Amino acid sequence: MARKKIKNNIPPPPAATASPEELSSYFEKYELNELETAGYVRDLTPEEQKDVDYLTEHCRARVEDRKSARTQLNLALSAEQLDQFTRYANKKHLPPSTLARAWLLERLDAELKQA
Repeated sequence: MARKKIKNNIPPPPAATASPEELSSYFEKYELNELETAGYVRDLTPEEQKDVDYLTEHCRARVEDRKSARTQLNLALSAEQLDQFTRYANKKHLPPSTLARAWLLERLDAELKQA
């Protein structure tokens, strides 16, 4: 019985020296199951798994540290003000909370320089 040959139209992944933009573009274009079918997916080596485990724990700890070091400020805006602000943030391709935080920190910095 002859094996059916799978046609591979997916180019190999970019080299490790590729730019973040090249890597992002490639991995946004192809799904994991497509890369696996094309033969570009392999199991991690024990050394690579050790590195992944270390990075996972390191990142988890940093996120927890940031969570515990932050407090929250709630603002009351009218529906119209919030809608206007949200539309502006969307035009800038930012979450409204990120834009609000950036504006507050910029103003605080300016005020502290004047004091």
